[in-house]
Amino acid sequence: MFQKKSLLGMLFFFSGILMFSGSCKEQFEGAPVTLEINDNWEFSQAGTDEWMPAKVPGTVHSDLMANGVIEDPYYRMNEDDVQWIEDEDWIYRTTFNVDESLLSGPDVIELVFKGLDTYADVFLNDTKILEADNMFVGWNVDVREHLVEGENELRIYFHSPVKEGMKKLKQLDYTLPAVNEQAPEGERTNVFTRKAPFHYGWDWGPRLVTSGIWKPVELKAWSKAVIEDVYVQTDQADEQTATVSGFMTINATKSGKYGVEMELDGVPEGFSKNVELKQGTNKIPFKLEVNNPKLWWTNRLGEPHLYSFNFSLKDEICLLDTYQLNYGIRTLKLVQEPDETGHTFYFELNGVPVFMKGANVIPPETLTPLITEQRYQQLINNAVEANMNMIRVWGGAIYGDNYLYELCDENGILVWQDFMFACALQPGDEDHLENIRKEAEYNVKRLRNHPSLALWCGNNENFHGWHEWGWKDMYEPDVRDFVWNTYEKIFHEILPNAVEKYDPQRAYWPSTPMSYGGTKADRKSGDEHDWTIWFGRKPFSAFEEDVPRFVSEYGLQSFPSMHTIRRFSEKQDWSYDSEVMRHRQRGRMPYIRPGFDGNDMIKWYMEQYYDVPDSFENFVYVSQLLQAKAYKTAIEAHRRNKPHCMGSLYWQLNDCWPAISWSTVDYYGRWKAAHYFVREANEPIMVSPVNEDGKVRVYAVNDYLQSISGELFVKLIDFEGKVLYSEKIEAEVPANSSKVVFENGLAVIADGQELNSLLFSVEFQSGGQIIADNLLYFERSKALELPETKIEISSVKTPDGYSVTVSSEKLAKNVFLDTPDGSGHFSDNYFDILPGESVVVDLKTDKELDVENDLIVNTLNDL
Repeated sequence: MFQKKSLLGMLFFFSGILMFSGSCKEQFEGAPVTLEINDNWEFSQAGTDEWMPAKVPGTVHSDLMANGVIEDPYYRMNEDDVQWIEDEDWIYRTTFNVDESLLSGPDVIELVFKGLDTYADVFLNDTKILEADNMFVGWNVDVREHLVEGENELRIYFHSPVKEGMKKLKQLDYTLPAVNEQAPEGERTNVFTRKAPFHYGWDWGPRLVTSGIWKPVELKAWSKAVIEDVYVQTDQADEQTATVSGFMTINATKSGKYGVEMELDGVPEGFSKNVELKQGTNKIPFKLEVNNPKLWWTNRLGEPHLYSFNFSLKDEICLLDTYQLNYGIRTLKLVQEPDETGHTFYFELNGVPVFMKGANVIPPETLTPLITEQRYQQLINNAVEANMNMIRVWGGAIYGDNYLYELCDENGILVWQDFMFACALQPGDEDHLENIRKEAEYNVKRLRNHPSLALWCGNNENFHGWHEWGWKDMYEPDVRDFVWNTYEKIFHEILPNAVEKYDPQRAYWPSTPMSYGGTKADRKSGDEHDWTIWFGRKPFSAFEEDVPRFVSEYGLQSFPSMHTIRRFSEKQDWSYDSEVMRHRQRGRMPYIRPGFDGNDMIKWYMEQYYDVPDSFENFVYVSQLLQAKAYKTAIEAHRRNKPHCMGSLYWQLNDCWPAISWSTVDYYGRWKAAHYFVREANEPIMVSPVNEDGKVRVYAVNDYLQSISGELFVKLIDFEGKVLYSEKIEAEVPANSSKVVFENGLAVIADGQELNSLLFSVEFQSGGQIIADNLLYFERSKALELPETKIEISSVKTPDGYSVTVSSEKLAKNVFLDTPDGSGHFSDNYFDILPGESVVVDLKTDKELDVENDLIVNTLNDL
């Protein structure tokens, strides 16, 4: 039998800690008490009486797996064997004890459900207290009248989201497109349910349509008044002074006189005043001046300083409630002004235009309750280490946990935040629209105090789909008008109204991609999803042509690490077109030819740039080089075109399961080649050599707010190390700019030599230190005459692992280092070694290795 807790004793204990000792005579007149009800849960499939232990927060899939009912759906094709779960109803229950003192003590006792997934009937002692129908909102229910002395049972009945969605689908006499849902055309139901769309499958993820208590359940007891919410905004800020204002939202059960206070970093320079509260909701405004403020800046541009704002609420004798938040003082706006091309599209931080370097992110786990703080830390650390300053929380998944945004606040990572609508149209009944309204208001209020939050975006590709995917041509005129009016009501009324009302300083962008004035993306204004490469099968050089103003999606797939592949497959599966690898690949492209998918596209692009290896392991290695080359080409092109282009967010940073996808870091946290290349391409100082119109040009890009001067060293060498041309140039790169610092004719510097055995090397030095470098090859990799060479390895033990020196007498292309079991992390990888030179790499590992003999080394020269 499960252990039952007495909530009374716990409430007494915590109240005694939080109240002023000896000053509050009545129990529950101190600070509110919140206790989690996350233990002793059990669950059952509806219609059976087989109860099993459950973990809360959790999901039915993970609970079934923990109880041995299903196998890991991430292994091979086990996903197919668990699809029955989505069609069943599931019941969760627990019990807790309550003493009479609790029932007669506080003014308010409420159950707080921070997240129910999704159609849930909640019963307390057999009385229905809630019907939930939205995964993305929390629910507060006053339960004082339903609690009884002694044992109380809490039971939650989850209805199949697929069956509930199917009921709504059958009520329509027209179809609503849901492009990436992995269900037959007439059975796509995710648009009817306010639940994470990617649970229904996407072109990089599995179909695991979950149910469960996906966020904590709490019991909260309080008296007199509580601080429900605080809103803080920066009205003005520079290095001399800042003005901060906002309001406290206080809910009072008793009208009367109260005291409110605010301290900034522990210093009472905020405010302290007495207020008269009425019963119900009260808003208490505040405003303060901060002298010599420490402004919040993005990663690599400055310190993301956070102030601690501490609010308190008292009556005449008691501290009733406190509220703390960390807030960065900064100004931020989206600037769209007319220019010679169209309209700008850039973010201005503290009065400075900032080029956005980053990626789109998805949840690091399909079974979303399993996302730990460590997984979020890993996600943001990977962004920081790759010199990013923005992520886009994509609109087909979930609004992130508060902790995700706290990490972004602390690390100077701005967030482009989509509302959760992607690649689908929505039904227009009033209940559905009201549900969306509640969702928008809940999440805007929840996230608005984060300085990292840069923009609210209405949806992902819905506007594009209407105009470019034939959606508007699906309908007769009257239905078309209704469907389009529903679109406009959601994305031009409900969502922007929520932002305007609850987060008025934040920019709202109706859809991505889109151009200025609500028109189709045209590369002249607004943002762009540049899928001419990959879906459009254009060469990588297309990234350099007609560069958009802000590129919020682009990408190219690769296979994950062989160590990751070994964890979800068997050796018999190791072929790019095996049944398991086809199953793992979710990108279908029948418009190219029947059966064509992302694995075929990887091979097709590989054929354009590399010799396709015979072995699967080498195929995986080259697929990562291919992806890395694409991302490097794109990011450098976008940054060279600064300030015309002011953002480069590739698709995608991470995976939600072990997959073949566009990610640069795989599900287990292993960096692909592309992540190393992205890190270098995102350095605040970058040199980018290109072959343009028969000339070799070197662009220097400076993201810092100060100019940089130094010497540019350029040389043309062959793969054996012979120097054919060299030059030193004094160069100065203005702050926050892109500039050509070298130009010469290719025919002049090559002087008739065969280009397939030459490379152009660039180093930018300042104060005797190399601050940026890069290489330019004049032919595609498959045309290069790479020499046979021997790689020499030596190492020195360090506190964190090993310092590894890698040397080669001749050019070694794309040197890949690996440990036998894939453990550890290399500070650099997939790098080139110039003839006669060495590269020093740190290997962080807690394992003892015979580095010279244990390390696995692969190069493009070997293939």
